Amino acid sequence: MRKFFASMLYTLLILYILTPSGLGIDQKKQTAPSKQSEPEPAEEVKIPLSFKNVIGNWSLKYSGNYGYYFSLSKNYRAIVIIYLNTQSLIFKGVYTIDEKNTLKINISELKDEPRVTGINLYAGFVKAKSSYFLFDGYKIKKNNKDNLYLEPRSIIIDGNNSEGYFEPSIKLTKASR
Repeated sequence: MRKFFASMLYTLLILYILTPSGLGIDQKKQTAPSKQSEPEPAEEVKIPLSFKNVIGNWSLKYSGNYGYYFSLSKNYRAIVIIYLNTQSLIFKGVYTIDEKNTLKINISELKDEPRVTGINLYAGFVKAKSSYFLFDGYKIKKNNKDNLYLEPRSIIIDGNNSEGYFEPSIKLTKASR
């Protein structure tokens, strides 16, 4: 069990180092200026997290099969998948949102999957003890697109501090069904 978590911590550290924000690369794509006048972009407004506006599937994908996937359902169940090139770390649990705009996912099960596609979300999980993810966050709706911004505050797995599992700031896009 310790080898499993040591391996998981090592791979997540590598993910943090290899992701664009870990390398100091801006996640926004640069576009060439257009000769036509473009309409002014709609103003971004931070919307506090609520149980109604976080429901759905949220993802952030990088090249090389790296990224994140959050599934937050209306029955408070959560699935978090971290893609690490050739493997995936899957966490299952329940979530809550407090009045300070904090998303807490209490992890009950986890597993290390040796693939990034065709992931089995039903079998092979190990029970987790004293495990949770704590994020500060907000939602932005701009040009009819929803984005969920999360900033990790505490990542605890089996009672151990697992800082480095996530980037300092994650911009998730609502995935279509």
